[in-house]
Amino acid sequence: MEHVLAMIGIVVGFVVVAGGAVLLNNRRTRRSASGEEARDGTAEYLTMMVSVLYALVLGVALVTVWEAKDSASTNISAEAGALHQMYLLADALPPDAAQHARSATDTYAAYVRNEEWPLMEQGKPLGPRGWALLRDVQNAWTSFEPSTNAQQQVDQVAFGELSVAYQARHGREANQGMSGVMWFGLLAGGVLTLGLMFLFGIERTGTHLVLATGFTSLIVFMVVLIYALNSPFGGLLGLTSAPFAEVVVGV
Repeated sequence: MEHVLAMIGIVVGFVVVAGGAVLLNNRRTRRSASGEEARDGTAEYLTMMVSVLYALVLGVALVTVWEAKDSASTNISAEAGALHQMYLLADALPPDAAQHARSATDTYAAYVRNEEWPLMEQGKPLGPRGWALLRDVQNAWTSFEPSTNAQQQVDQVAFGELSVAYQARHGREANQGMSGVMWFGLLAGGVLTLGLMFLFGIERTGTHLVLATGFTSLIVFMVVLIYALNSPFGGLLGLTSAPFAEVVVGV
């Protein structure tokens, strides 16, 4: 709820500022340019072109963060699903080997949920401990020598799931969000687009006020939405660690 109120506050704040700027600009225009045309064609054309280009930038940025969030969700589901499958496959092992495999899997899932997830929410790098625990899961299976055909088949399936977990973890750590260059273009383009609205006037202040506030609220909302989606593991729209809590559920 706090994140929603913050987003609404940001949008409303920018709208109020834009509305005040429009009123001041129209008052200044009426005083200093009473003999000029109300709308300058060149400025209007320039504003339209910049707006179109900025719409493309917004679209690219939105697609980028959306695909990154979707990729993060896929990797998390794949990693947690692979761990759950290995936990279940341990039923086919002898008691001591099964206990070892389950304990290593549970320890790794708990570490991701309790230690790594807060770091990912803050955008901080993960240490080597997670990889070491995942290797412990691998060692729990490599230390077991299958003695029957059924155990050999289970062993092969488990190593396939382990490979999925390794790949998904690599993908989870590789999610770095949108680049600084894209953020610069997004913010600078927004400022330029909104600033150009004041280069031409409209005879009716009310019309200019509606256009400016509506355009400002839309741009600010889109930027805030992109910012929220750019943090796939935290914030209002962030993913949760629930899949890792379900690794041993129902077993």
